[in-house]
Amino acid sequence: MDGTVSVILRLSEVTLVLLEQQDLNLYEELQQELPSLQFRIEPDPDAPSGSRDAITVILAISTLVGSLSPIIIRILNQCTPPNRRVQWKTDETTETHHPDGSITTVHRIYVYADDEQRPWASLPYPKPSQPHMEQQPTFQKDQENDV
Repeated sequence: MDGTVSVILRLSEVTLVLLEQQDLNLYEELQQELPSLQFRIEPDPDAPSGSRDAITVILAISTLVGSLSPIIIRILNQCTPPNRRVQWKTDETTETHHPDGSITTVHRIYVYADDEQRPWASLPYPKPSQPHMEQQPTFQKDQENDV
């Protein structure tokens, strides 16, 4: 494929946990959004030499690479629970390698979150008609008089 760029996603721990909790495969979601993407398992270029660590590499036409980050952020926003306010962010870098005289472009996308738990978002606020603490002793005094 001419004009193909290798894209390596690196996901933060928070991102990986969210995807696991939501039982979501980000690569499958990307494939549904952009059917022309291809995936390949390759040795991790950042792994120490002699290591057998493998990563999934996305092969995309260079014109589609710029649309990956917004799509990833949209997917993550859709699967984020309503009791969390998360601002998903990406950092992107592009590298060009010349191992054998050919030009290979590698685009790296790091996905992470500015996370804030909001437990109050899932709980209702107390109603003004609920009894207050100072009213409970009055109720107890009434019970004592009935005995």
